[in-house]
Amino acid sequence: MKTQNTKNFPLALAPAALLALHLSILQPAQAASWTASGPLNAGRWFHTATLLANGKVLVTGGWNNDTHFLSSVELYDPANGTWTTNRPLNNARQFHTATFLPNGKVLVVGGLGASGALSSAELYDPATGTWTASGPLNDGRHSHTATLLADGQVLVVGGSDDTKVLSSVELYNPFNGTHTVTGPLNKPRWGHTATLLPNGQVLVVGGTGTNGILSSVELYNPASGTWITTNSLNVGRQLHTATLLPNGQVLVAGGFAGGTSLSSAELFDPATGAWTVANPMTAPRRRHTATLLPDGKLLVAGGFDNFNNPIAGVESFDPTTGTWTLLPVAMNVTRANHTATLLPGGKVLVAAGYDGAAELSSSELYDPAINPATGAWTMTGALNAARDYYETATLLPNGKVLLAGGSGTNDFIANCDLYDPESGTWTKTGALNIPRSEHTATLLPNGKVLVAGGRGATYPNELSSAELYDPESGTWTVTGSMNDARYDHSATLLPNGKVLVAGGTGIIPGGSSQRILSSAELYDPDSGTWTTTGRLDIERSMHTATLLPNGKVLVAGGYYEYGTHSSAELYDPISGTWRWTGWLASERNGHTATLLPNGKVLVAAGYDGFGTGLSGTELYDPVTESWTATGVLNTPRWNHTATLLLNGKVMIAGGDEFLGIPFSSVELYDPETETWTVTGALNIARFYHTATLLPNGQVLIAGGWDGFNVLASAELYDVGLGFNPAWQPQIASLTLMTRLGESLASLGSLNLGDCLTFSGFRFRGISEASGGNGGQDSPSDYPVTQLRSLESGQTWFLLATNWSPNSYTSAPVWGFPPGYALVTVFANGIPSTSSVVNISVPIPTVAILTGAHIQTNGAFQLAFTNSPGALFGILATTNLLLPLIDWTVLGGVTEISPGQFRFIDRQATNNAQCFYRVFSP
Repeated sequence: MKTQNTKNFPLALAPAALLALHLSILQPAQAASWTASGPLNAGRWFHTATLLANGKVLVTGGWNNDTHFLSSVELYDPANGTWTTNRPLNNARQFHTATFLPNGKVLVVGGLGASGALSSAELYDPATGTWTASGPLNDGRHSHTATLLADGQVLVVGGSDDTKVLSSVELYNPFNGTHTVTGPLNKPRWGHTATLLPNGQVLVVGGTGTNGILSSVELYNPASGTWITTNSLNVGRQLHTATLLPNGQVLVAGGFAGGTSLSSAELFDPATGAWTVANPMTAPRRRHTATLLPDGKLLVAGGFDNFNNPIAGVESFDPTTGTWTLLPVAMNVTRANHTATLLPGGKVLVAAGYDGAAELSSSELYDPAINPATGAWTMTGALNAARDYYETATLLPNGKVLLAGGSGTNDFIANCDLYDPESGTWTKTGALNIPRSEHTATLLPNGKVLVAGGRGATYPNELSSAELYDPESGTWTVTGSMNDARYDHSATLLPNGKVLVAGGTGIIPGGSSQRILSSAELYDPDSGTWTTTGRLDIERSMHTATLLPNGKVLVAGGYYEYGTHSSAELYDPISGTWRWTGWLASERNGHTATLLPNGKVLVAAGYDGFGTGLSGTELYDPVTESWTATGVLNTPRWNHTATLLLNGKVMIAGGDEFLGIPFSSVELYDPETETWTVTGALNIARFYHTATLLPNGQVLIAGGWDGFNVLASAELYDVGLGFNPAWQPQIASLTLMTRLGESLASLGSLNLGDCLTFSGFRFRGISEASGGNGGQDSPSDYPVTQLRSLESGQTWFLLATNWSPNSYTSAPVWGFPPGYALVTVFANGIPSTSSVVNISVPIPTVAILTGAHIQTNGAFQLAFTNSPGALFGILATTNLLLPLIDWTVLGGVTEISPGQFRFIDRQATNNAQCFYRVFSP
């Protein structure tokens, strides 16, 4: 990975007439919590809900009393809890099926439309948001089932056409987009369930046949394409649920028979083919949903009761005891014919349905981790030396945590510790050349750690020195010194691989008195040198700095000579300048700022200019450049830590309220609901500690101050999903692939624009996990892959192009910040232990012009190709004789697809002739 110095590329053009153009360059107790989420744009029932590879949920079709059959499609984004409309289906339909395919697309098949039973099929492509027709069914049908088989084909079973119940069965081949007939059922049926068993066979249970409700059960063998009858249910039923449990048995619950809803349940054992009566549910229900949670318990929600009334009641089945428990908190809305989708991280999204009078547009979330909280802390190995007061903790590419500097009982610390999550122990590593505290530590794309500035032991104790830690040798080497000595500053890894250091408290060269700084400088890892860049508009120290998804850096709050800031600024790496961006609602110092998966920044707590601890929190939106208040913490605090968890929540731990009295309390912020909830408390109250998300999903808290003593203790937080390790997906190895399919494994880094491939185990999950009844099933038993930047915290879910139970290939990765990142795969809401991948810093190459023209509005547009992810700016002048330093810096170079760049000058109409240069900072 290498970066290049700033390079300029000359361009000349005239808006009126295009001139010659040349471009050259250089285990918890069951909890119950329901919270309302954003409403759908259209109420519906008999729809489908499908978890996509990017973590969003696709809802299609259904029925609406006003418009009847629906073609409308919506996407739910768990990052912000909102629904957006998408391109509609080609055919309006209800009672259809939707299946997530190994190629990352969604297959919608059949259903009931205005003209009757449908034979049409269509494919949704999440990459483009478009629908295309696929090969039709041989028989139009609705109220059927669709099951993804182990070989990637889809088994479409039974249902009803316009005149009769069907026994016909078809196989969809995703490779050629066709449906072919396979062996028919022994009995025609609709309103049945179909469950993929661990041995690859499909269990079809109950339903309604030609002569009424069925108790018969059949097994499909994909190897022979035939069905065999197995032992019958004890009670015939339709509109029930069937769930594969972790022990391999199938639990069938509720349904409809004899003119009434059922509370009965029974268990199928694939080893013997026998059915045994299980304990009944606490309430009869049909057209309910059943969702297997990560801890192995089954969540059953809603449905119709005996009197055809939708219900809000929720209950849980525990396979270890065989008992049902009515949960103390019901859904917010009575509903049946809804969908329930298990999301990555363990939440369940319930969407739409019918309330007895009309279709519903509401949605709500079940969170098994709160009320009561399931997260808990356990002590781990103690540090080799007690330390507090702004030591730094850095997760290294090898999965260990480097703890550097800080202050001890009597002095500043040079010693450094390494935490090994495998053994839970700390070992000493190379010491800093200069003891320091209140410094910054940045993991560079070359794998080394840059420590810069801080306070040292000798007066004046502001440091300008910087050091590099090499994890391979475990040693520190001195690198170039900053231009200004400083502490309590910020350090941000930029997309071009350089490090931006801004503000702080220090002494400028030639000065003798301490002052708050407005200066900023850039560290170049290639040369090991610092160069000054644009100054902050106002001095600040103890502020926060966050790299935004658009590549700019948000600096917020802090203090200066006259008090505490409520201001915020944006740094543009292209122009090297700062500008104001809105005002915080509260002056803040000692706060935290966390980049959320939705691209917004959560600023939490701190203290104001009067020394009062704050409980208020705010969100910065980079799109609108505005601040809005969000949920309020249960406890005001500062000197706390904020950690973005794998499930997208933010954990605030410890801190104090400006009185030197530490807190042990811990709270979780949920971006979907914008609420704070209390979780398990620290074993030891502390502030001035560090917090690090480990690859296993736990959070390591280390050191700090308990109000009386410097601490050597450390503890680990577990979110409390309660899954058995035997159910957890595992990444075995990462392979990095170019877009042409060439392996990059030997290079050890992923170039932006290339694909990520990995192999492992249990990517298909131990169960389909999340389902409704029959065709309204909403499985989540496939890999959903998260990419998380170690430095910026930016989080993405990748689109998939090919997956199997043991492998995964993503779409090209681009637009993601370079540097090290965690790769985590979720299946059935359960996260794997993360692997670490290095996304290389893009190197600009010789650009190839692909287009330049005058738009109808007079604006000028040019397009060129270059390295995916490279940064470019535009210099412009109307006088070619001016030196480059006097040219105007323009923004707006946009990467519209990997390696495809476009620039539009909307001010071109103001100039008779304009000259341009493309440059890379």
